This record gives sequence, structure tokens and C-alpha cells, in this order.
Amino acid sequence: MSALLKDWAEANVPNKELYYAAGYTEQIDFIQDRIARLVTKSYEEYLTLQDYLTVIADHTSKSVRLPVIRMELEDGTVFVMRHNFNDWKVSVNSPRDFDADFMELFDPKKAVHGVYCEGFPPDLVYGPYAENKRQFTIMLPGNYHVFTFFWIYARRVQSS
Repeated sequence: MSALLKDWAEANVPNKELYYAAGYTEQIDFIQDRIARLVTKSYEEYLTLQDYLTVIADHTSKSVRLPVIRMELEDGTVFVMRHNFNDWKVSVNSPRDFDADFMELFDPKKAVHGVYCEGFPPDLVYGPYAENKRQFTIMLPGNYHVFTFFWIYARRVQSS
């Protein structure tokens, strides 16, 4: 499966009577708008990135079908992420080290077991950040942590 996030989102709108239906739209918009703007340097680059926000798999949480999103940047860095209304799982595969102080946003020594990465293809669940700063999987508890992670990435890793 591989579809543009915007197309997948339109095709999979949950029943509005579901308690978590609004959370579906919020998470799509969060990645497509807020996070994509953080990691791009211009409006043109932001528009181009929209064609590299794809859904590679899906999973279900709280009776809502949710995407596993792949975001590939111009430098070859790939993020795979999903949210299940409880936390975010993010896998990073980068051509260079993510050498930055992430200020305790996540436990750098803790491995995230694949069973908790619902929807991820098994080969996209990596070890902890402390073991490999180019390829790792982390758990972030909420949108503020995800935003801060990408903010640090954009200012400390991407710009270096």
C-alpha cells in the first residue's frame, strides 16, 4: 500500500458518530500542516513535501482506521510515524547522525518493541537512539513532544 496522505485521508474519513473521529482529522492536519512546515525551508519546498507524505500501511485504534505515514525529505531522511490516540511512534532513517540534545523527550536507551508500532512494517522498527543515531525508533507521548522533536531536528540536525 502506498497512497498520498491527502488522498488516503479523504478516502478513509471515519463515521462522525465515533467518539475519536475528530482526532483522526487532527492528526492528519498536524502532520500535513504543522510538521511539514517545520521541516521545510520555503513554501515551494512545503508544497513539494506534500507529494512525499504517503501512507504505507494502516492500523485501527478506538474503532478508527488510522494511517502509518512516511515522510521523506530532500536530503534522504525518512520518518515513519503513527498515532493511536495514546502516543506516537516515530522511526527515523537518515543519511547522517541525529546528533542533538532532545531534552528528555524520549528515553534514548529504550527500544520500542514492534508490537507497539501498530501498522509498521517490521523492517521499519529500529533499535534505540543511543545505539544508532541514524536509524532508530522512539515513542513520543503527544503532539507537543512530536512538535518539539521535529523543531529540534529542523534547528539542530537539518540545519547543521
